[in-house]
Amino acid sequence: MIIKSMSRSSKSFATLYDYFCKNENVNLRGFNIFSNANNREEVIKEFLENSEYLKNSRGKNYLYHEIISLKKNDLSVDEQKVILEDLAFKYLSLRAENHLGLMALHLDKEHIHIHLMISSNRILENKRTRLSKKKFHDIQQQIERYTNQNYPQLEPTSHYLRDKISQKEKQTEQELKHKRGKTTKKDQLKTLLKEAFKKANSTTFLKNHFQYLNIEFYIRGKTTGVIFENKKYRLKTLGLEELYFRTLKRLDKKQERDLKRAKTKAKVNDDFSEKNDRISKRKKEMEKVRASQSKNKNFEKEL
Repeated sequence: MIIKSMSRSSKSFATLYDYFCKNENVNLRGFNIFSNANNREEVIKEFLENSEYLKNSRGKNYLYHEIISLKKNDLSVDEQKVILEDLAFKYLSLRAENHLGLMALHLDKEHIHIHLMISSNRILENKRTRLSKKKFHDIQQQIERYTNQNYPQLEPTSHYLRDKISQKEKQTEQELKHKRGKTTKKDQLKTLLKEAFKKANSTTFLKNHFQYLNIEFYIRGKTTGVIFENKKYRLKTLGLEELYFRTLKRLDKKQERDLKRAKTKAKVNDDFSEKNDRISKRKKEMEKVRASQSKNKNFEKEL
């Protein structure tokens, strides 16, 4: 998975929109925009109106053109589309939560990829948002980690996590050398379960990850266990029962927080929509006043 970012110091929203639509079957999606993503004039108008809040400064950025692409894989095009769109929304929520954004899915290469157009300023703000190299790299790492955790059907990558992963691999290698000949299937299972519980950010992730590892959960009365390589293991016997229930509790709380945030964001969007309507109405009134004043001046000149 690769993420690239290119800045533009001109208001070339129309040019980039047309580039996004160079293919006939392009799939456009909006982020924080009220217009239909396929309505060229309205989308460009939104980006232009938002850019008017910025001071005209030579060499300063007005927008960003960014690309997210997957490593070559054996998944179907439809599966990759779903994954890429999810990654794009996750990326935008981290990188430009309150900015205008437009996504365009392209299929014209050996592997599909998604283009992003992002406003340099937050909605209705008069300052550009500067993203440091460190912050951008942190976001790249978060997206790569999110991809590895949530899409085990893709081959895990370490393009941005390389340093941390190489250190972890060295440590694991040393531990295996120390315990050579003593690692059992039970120990392997405990390690897999501990890492899964630690990394889990949703019950869906746990389900998909355990399917990928060929680990099956079962519940018999008050007993919770797993089936690994055709053998049953109780979580209590493995010493992981408490960790398992703590993980479920943590994920339930996270889900509640995510629902609250979604409701809050929806309310903010509604408030913004109402504010934007007032601004648009005010602009129209100002335009009418200017038109009337211009007409009166012309009339006076004729007299």
